[in-house]
Amino acid sequence: MVDVRNINHAEITIPALFIVGFVILISLVGVNEFTQAFTVVEFSKTVDMFIENSFVKLGFVSIFLYELIPSAFRLLGTTGFFIGLVEEGIHPMALIILASLGRLLGWYVLYLVGKLVYRVFKGKERDLAGADHFLHKYRLIVFFLVPFLGALGDLVVVIAGHQRVGFIRMLPFLLFGNIVRYTIWLYITLGQMNLSDSFN
Repeated sequence: MVDVRNINHAEITIPALFIVGFVILISLVGVNEFTQAFTVVEFSKTVDMFIENSFVKLGFVSIFLYELIPSAFRLLGTTGFFIGLVEEGIHPMALIILASLGRLLGWYVLYLVGKLVYRVFKGKERDLAGADHFLHKYRLIVFFLVPFLGALGDLVVVIAGHQRVGFIRMLPFLLFGNIVRYTIWLYITLGQMNLSDSFN
C-alpha cells in the first residue's frame, strides 16, 4: 500500500491544476479560437484597432486601471467595455490577458503593502518565509484560488507580502487562476448574450 505521507504532492498537484485549468479554457474557448488569439495577424489587428479607435483605447485603459483597484473598493464594473470591445472585433482572449496583467500589477501593489506593514511595525527587513509556511506548502491551490476569492484573495496577497513569500513563486498561479476565472466569466456572459439574441 502506498503511504500518502511520502507522496510529493507538488509533483501531482501542479500538473493536475494546470491540466484542469487548460481543459476549462479549451472547452469554453475552443481549440481554433484559442490558437487564433495568439497569432501575429490577430495581434497586429488588435494593435491597429487600439491606435485608430478611440473607444478601444478607452476600453483597454479602463479595464487595465480598474483591475488595479482592490476588490473591496470596486463600486462599478467593466462588463460594458468587455462586451463593447468584443463587438468592435477585439478577441476575447486579448481582453482576458489585459485584465489579468492589470490584476497582477494590482496584486503586486498589495504585496508591497504587506511588506511595508511588516517593516513599519517591526522596523527591520525580514527573511523569506520558510518552506514549511502555510503559503509555501499550499501555494499551488491557495494562489490559484486567489482570483476567485474577491477581497479575501486580496487579503491573502497582503499576508503573503507580510510573510515575504516570494512574489515570483506566486505569479504563475495568480496569472493562470485569473485567466481561468475571466475566461469562465466572459465566455459565459457572451454565451448568455448570444442565447438572448437567438430568442429575439
